[in-house]
Amino acid sequence: MGKHKCDGYQVPMLNYLAGLFLGISLAAPPGPMNGLIAAESLASAKRGSLTGAGAMTADATLMIVSLEEYELLRRITNYFYPVGAAVMLVMAISVAREGPTASVKGRTPTTFLYAKGYFMGITNPFQIGWWMTAGTTFIGIFGPASALGLFSAISAWILVFPQVINRSGKYGGSTAYSVIKWASVLTMLAFSAYFLYVGFASFTR
Repeated sequence: MGKHKCDGYQVPMLNYLAGLFLGISLAAPPGPMNGLIAAESLASAKRGSLTGAGAMTADATLMIVSLEEYELLRRITNYFYPVGAAVMLVMAISVAREGPTASVKGRTPTTFLYAKGYFMGITNPFQIGWWMTAGTTFIGIFGPASALGLFSAISAWILVFPQVINRSGKYGGSTAYSVIKWASVLTMLAFSAYFLYVGFASFTR
């Protein structure tokens, strides 16, 4: 009896840990979403976390859609490349026009940051493709506990990462601010160009 009870607890915990490690590997690498979160975090950690929360909700939406409507998502994925490219271009221009950390003039109002993160996430072809392939396969193998672990890792990331960026900007002064800001802008522009290229290639094949 005791052995079976122990086994019953071990499997969900291992699945949760597997999801936790996958979530960290998914959230941490540099990319357009982390670029946007970093740019917003220069003004305040709260802004970065709100943007990240929108992106995480987009992941949850894509997970559900991928599990329930895989064929529909597969048929329309190519159309997200030009859309994603346009969204990232707009975001990059918006970040490039923003002033120093102390200035709030011209920045996206706090109430719209969540929507900003969600819209960028839900139109990101890489996020869509990941959930259609690795994401759904992983959850299919490891079950609901792995999904909980994955989103736990993403939640921790969108709380910790903005704090790190915000402190770096404060203590590093104008140089750190400029480096983080323009690195974020260039990252988003690079992904915008790449998505446009892939989208054009997919329609001309």
